[in-house]
Amino acid sequence: MLHALSISPYLKGDKIGKLTLYIAVVLVVFLVAIGQDFIQSRLKETGFYLSESALYNSFWVFVIPLTLLLKKLAQRLKSLTRWLKVGLIPVLSLANSLLHCLVFTLFFVGISNILFSPAHQFSHMLGTVLSNQFYIIALWYAAVCTFHLFVQKTVSAPIVYNDTIQVKSGSKLVNIPVPTIQMVVTDKPYSAIITEHQKLLDAKTLKDFEEHLNPNQFLRVHRSSIINANAITQLQSRSNGDYDATLQNGEVVRLSRHYRANWQQLLQ
Repeated sequence: MLHALSISPYLKGDKIGKLTLYIAVVLVVFLVAIGQDFIQSRLKETGFYLSESALYNSFWVFVIPLTLLLKKLAQRLKSLTRWLKVGLIPVLSLANSLLHCLVFTLFFVGISNILFSPAHQFSHMLGTVLSNQFYIIALWYAAVCTFHLFVQKTVSAPIVYNDTIQVKSGSKLVNIPVPTIQMVVTDKPYSAIITEHQKLLDAKTLKDFEEHLNPNQFLRVHRSSIINANAITQLQSRSNGDYDATLQNGEVVRLSRHYRANWQQLLQ
């Protein structure tokens, strides 16, 4: 490939930091819930069984994977219209909450069949979870969904452009140093890459070259030409909004007013 995405180590560290925060918050909630069960058992003078309390409150552990799942889904839907996203928030949060309750209940009943006798019934346990935990977890997922649909800004990894581009010249592949390119022009049915000392033809279109060359340096100035801004030695007005640019190799290229937004900075 002529250019690649470079992922900053800071972005990776940020993801690890967020996951660590999720785990820490869930662990605190898990321990607080067990502590609450213990206090209630003492106040009501009922039995307290650590294994049952830990198993029931493992409900909160499922918050981590299901939050990450909802986050990814919300980020994929971020490009939708505002009102569609508003309508999706209750749908996604309720669906994720139901999934959470179902997955946890299956887990709870499966473990209880191994550890306890008699085991807990699926329907009874699901009803308990829905009545006690559903509204809390639904509010959490609604907040997560809202944040990732409306608040969080997507951070794009910076594009790194290569120092050379590869073109096919006859049966050979030639690597051209990007700084030596003066311009790229249409030479149907090919594109011509012109340096100070040579001209090479390639099957890629000008649009392909636009994607592979740094737009801060290589400017589309006409429907049939891209020029290297660093190679310009002179600009001459045509008195109609167009300009002629003279390059280091002596070539003169027309700068069309229809592409003025791309090369306006050359006049400043």
